[in-house]
Amino acid sequence: MALSFGRMTRPVGVGLAMAVGATITLGAATPASAAAGQRVKVQEMVTKDGGFFYTTNEAEKRDAITKHGWSTTQTPLYYVSKTPFAGGKPLFRLRWSKKASYLVTASAAERQKLVSSGAFTYEGVLGYAPATSRAGGDVKVFRLANNNKWRLAIESHTEKILAGEPGWRLDGPLLRQFSQAG
Repeated sequence: MALSFGRMTRPVGVGLAMAVGATITLGAATPASAAAGQRVKVQEMVTKDGGFFYTTNEAEKRDAITKHGWSTTQTPLYYVSKTPFAGGKPLFRLRWSKKASYLVTASAAERQKLVSSGAFTYEGVLGYAPATSRAGGDVKVFRLANNNKWRLAIESHTEKILAGEPGWRLDGPLLRQFSQAG
C-alpha cells in the first residue's frame, strides 16, 4: 500500500546543501518568524497497521483517509513552514519498510543511517521547523517510540502519553513548531 507523496519537497544533493546553507547563513539578518514563509498545519493520522503518519498536505491527508482508511487523531500539533527560513531546519519523513509506520527526524545523519540500514525509505521533507525559540518556535515538539511506532507530541501532550499510554518512551526533543499559522 503506497500513498502518493508528489507534493512533498525532496531536496537531494546540492538542493539539500543549499537549503541547509541558507538556514545557516541567513542567521541574524531578519527575525526568523518573519522569514518563515507560508506555514502549514501538521496533521497526525493512524495507519491501519497502527503506525503514525504525518502530513502537511490536505490532498495527501484526504487520500490517506479515502484510499487507505487511515484516521486522523486529536493529538495537538501546530505549524511548520513550507519553505526554508533563517533558524529553521528540515523535518524528514521516513517510512518503515515492514509496515505503514512513519518516523520524523530533524537529523540528516539519522535519516541517512536509517535509510542505509534498509529498514526505512526516505519520503521527503515534511516542512521546516524552528530549531529554537529565537527562531520563532514557541511550541516544543518531542518524538516518542513504542515497538516500531513513532509519534510526535507537543510538551504537554508528551507528558500525558508517557503517563497514560503504556509502552511509550521518550525518544527525545525534535524541534519546535509555530503556534499560529502566521
